Amino acid sequence: MLLAVDIGNTNIVFGCVTENDEIVVFERISTNHNATAAEYAVLIRTLLEMNNFRCEEITDAVMSSVVPSVTNTVKEAIKKLFKVDVMVAGPGVKTGLNILIDNPAQLGADLAAGAVGAVNEYPLPAFIVDLGTATKICAVDKNKGFRGCMIAPGVQISLKALTDTSSLLPTISLEPPKKACGTNTVESMQS
Repeated sequence: MLLAVDIGNTNIVFGCVTENDEIVVFERISTNHNATAAEYAVLIRTLLEMNNFRCEEITDAVMSSVVPSVTNTVKEAIKKLFKVDVMVAGPGVKTGLNILIDNPAQLGADLAAGAVGAVNEYPLPAFIVDLGTATKICAVDKNKGFRGCMIAPGVQISLKALTDTSSLLPTISLEPPKKACGTNTVESMQS
């Protein structure tokens, strides 16, 4: 079974994928810049156990990361737990994409992984939308060419900026709105 890991600025997402490409585990934890490899190993083992899997079932691991300070720590935790080498996505890894940006080495592993997923699962051309700490919208053309990306503040960052700089807007929890167009302040902010 393949362990797939996506290290983001806010969360680390773990997925276990069978040889038939079935996702059998999908969990997320908070990204902790101060955690040790042992602490991450305990968290990963616990996630697997909660989902009725044993460490012996993991035979391969792949990782993408936009947090260099956490990458090696999580990689070390995975090596300790599963005794496998971890393939880390990044410049030089063959993806099948034709990266058509000014400096292909600057393409983030998260953006490349999202584009590869879209190329393999959906008709092209496509826009890929990633709503994480940052909101990213990437364009892939009909020939698997990664054309570029728009990066903007994510939903949580935008909400925090809005409430921090607007005297009358309250701090709210981000929940799905009951309707697309709010009819009071909180619902309008959620919309």
